[in-house]
Amino acid sequence: MPSVNIYTNQNRVKSLEKILPELRDYTAQTLSGREKKLASDEISLRVIVPEVAMQKADTEMEIKAYQFQERIDKQDDICLSIQNYVQNKCPGAGSVYVWLVLSQLGHSAKD
Repeated sequence: MPSVNIYTNQNRVKSLEKILPELRDYTAQTLSGREKKLASDEISLRVIVPEVAMQKADTEMEIKAYQFQERIDKQDDICLSIQNYVQNKCPGAGSVYVWLVLSQLGHSAKD
């Protein structure tokens, strides 16, 4: 169950809100592989507006997901693909940086 935190400022929230459902679908497709196929409802996605921030980009995305080998092998491609998607679909997001944090995960959800 990957999670995506999108950090931005209040002026960019409305334009990002418009693409959230499609971004959720795209993120599920991009993170899917031979070992795990994801449905969009398996992606937890939230937009966060920090009270105080010194960000590197106008919009920063931090994606946390399990470390399947296929994801490890193409982690930079995944980040670049999602970055390009957001920049193309939502010019109002401004500059976009994407980080993919891959680790072992436990969760409380029951399938």
